[in-house]
Amino acid sequence: MVNANKLKGQGIGMLLKKLVSENNPQIVAELIHAQLKIGQLTWGELNIQVFGQHWRDESLHEVLREIAAKLDKETASQIIEYLTDQNGQQEKFINLFLAAQCLLKVENDINKKTAKKLLNALKKLSQYGTGFLILYQSAQELQETYQIRNRSIAAIAQTWKNDPQTLPWLKILAHSTDCGEVRSTAVEAIARGWPDQPEIYLMLKNLAKSDPSWAVRSTCAREMACGWPDTSDTLPLLSALAMSDQSPAVRTAALEQLASNWPDRTDTLLLLRTAAESDENLGVRVCAWQEIARGWHSLLGTASLLKNLAQTGSSILRTVAVRELAAGWPAAADVCLLLKTLAESDSSKEVRTAALEELASHWPDEPDIYPLLKTKAESDASSSVRRSAVQAIASGWPGNPETLTFLKNIALGDRDADLREIALQQIAAGWPDHPETLPLLQKIADSEDYWTVRQVVVEAVAALASGSLEIFGWLQNLAASDRHLNVRETAVAEIAKRWSHRGETLPFLKSRVEYEHDSHLLSVLVRSIVRGWPDAPETLSWLKIQLDSGEALVREAAVLELAYNWPDNPETWMLLEAKAEGDESPAVRQIALQKLARGWTNQSQTFEWLKIRAQKDQDSQVRAIALVELMRGWKDEPGMFEFLRDRTLSDPDNQNGSFPYNPRFTALEAIIEHYPENPGVVPLLRSLAVSDAEEQVRALAGRRLRSQDW
Repeated sequence: MVNANKLKGQGIGMLLKKLVSENNPQIVAELIHAQLKIGQLTWGELNIQVFGQHWRDESLHEVLREIAAKLDKETASQIIEYLTDQNGQQEKFINLFLAAQCLLKVENDINKKTAKKLLNALKKLSQYGTGFLILYQSAQELQETYQIRNRSIAAIAQTWKNDPQTLPWLKILAHSTDCGEVRSTAVEAIARGWPDQPEIYLMLKNLAKSDPSWAVRSTCAREMACGWPDTSDTLPLLSALAMSDQSPAVRTAALEQLASNWPDRTDTLLLLRTAAESDENLGVRVCAWQEIARGWHSLLGTASLLKNLAQTGSSILRTVAVRELAAGWPAAADVCLLLKTLAESDSSKEVRTAALEELASHWPDEPDIYPLLKTKAESDASSSVRRSAVQAIASGWPGNPETLTFLKNIALGDRDADLREIALQQIAAGWPDHPETLPLLQKIADSEDYWTVRQVVVEAVAALASGSLEIFGWLQNLAASDRHLNVRETAVAEIAKRWSHRGETLPFLKSRVEYEHDSHLLSVLVRSIVRGWPDAPETLSWLKIQLDSGEALVREAAVLELAYNWPDNPETWMLLEAKAEGDESPAVRQIALQKLARGWTNQSQTFEWLKIRAQKDQDSQVRAIALVELMRGWKDEPGMFEFLRDRTLSDPDNQNGSFPYNPRFTALEAIIEHYPENPGVVPLLRSLAVSDAEEQVRALAGRRLRSQDW
């Protein structure tokens, strides 16, 4: 254990990860607390060097919670308030979730204003990215938005469980018009946090019957089965949902709960059989067969049912039967024989693949399995079956003297490039120390016609010989002069990842930036250099030069890396502002604008600056995104309705951008979503619906006027 007296002198922030790796979180917390008590560590140092430097690292959250748990009321309150005040948007708001976890751990009551401030921040976060903002998010961003909202709801339910306002707030959310995925989180929190409240079961029952969202109905089914299995209405309701709910997801959830909680009832098996044979949805039938196979394994006749299914069902159901037979009856000779037959002659490649994989997994000692796999790897009509056979041979029979030769033959001569890739990957993984492996891989990397195969080989060679100077030089040559861009990119990535400790690596990568002509690879080089050497003294100054590159992709990469790696640098705002205002590329301006909007929400000038960009940027998409960011972070600011009304009426909407975003339409959507009670809305809509020159805007205004909400 590290001596406590050395802690301050060596720098607590630098030592924290080392301490955690050598001790459990409680011991580290005790060490930090001891330093506070004897005055070797001040509150300011704790705040800056421990929480300030490490709240972004979720791997350290446990130790940070333990430290908070030992603090006095005043210090704990300051820590929680500090975390609440941080701008955690880039880190998916983990500062707020850490603050809530610290609040749970603190034994002494913290300042009530601090707790209320955190609660309000989490409630605001529960509405993050809602409404029309969803339309401006990618699929990944939308998924992240739902995760953030769900996590905030769960944090409120757990941290403020004893607050009398929490349950009513969750009930309102559960019955709101919000999306089903978010409302189901509220329903789950209610069911698990307040099961003794008499009205909760009735609420779940009503929602399970009539809520329009499949996500809510599914959650109700699960929670009723887990929390109220003995209540008389639970089993009949779940049976009804399993048979007749309009959503396959709800029917599946109900079937799973019935099989799990009522396996001894004969009507459960009957219901599963009915669903397995006649439900209109294939996914429900798959679920029913799986539950029958696993829950009624010992019942006479189950194996026969599955064997019949394996030969007569659809290809997907035959595949399910093969998997379940192998898992449930691995000692049955007739099952092994059936799978051999299916592997050889079933008409479906998915069934043949499943049968081969299960034979290799459960019957490796059968003498005819290895020859069968080799035959299928060499001659099956489906490349996916052949790939599965090769993988099974490599992983299941590495000690067989024929295996390496067999894989080498495929790697060198098979007609299928994907199969050659898999064979090479298996050789590298299974025989890394064999004297022929590295020369074989290098030979193929230099002579193979397909770049995808060569890319795989380059990765394998780099992994096998990460300490070799010869391979380092070989990769440098590929990075500089290979005929295919993707191979050069792979070589660059492997050099940056595996040879970052060598003094010549960074100069080499920088030299490639000077000589490379492809804009995509140039952006890869910029990201590799910054991410690999963020603490090098010259990295930031070098990155500033890349902000003025002649390639837009390079400038985009530079903006992203600057915002991510130097958010607290006083120059960062100024540099991003310059790119957002003056870069010739709309894409670069948009990225810089979004990074400023999300990374500097707490800065007073950000709000006014975004309003200016929403008015003055030459590109319609950038102006629209500026409006979106304003609504994401400042929709409650005074004057926002008036500003959006002005944009709706005055934006030129020239649509000269890279995508025809319409800022007027965006502004009108925001008004309708967030300011429906403002007295200026209806007159605005009436005017636009009648006389606006743009059909898109007229249609939106007209639809809203005709809706029942007005």
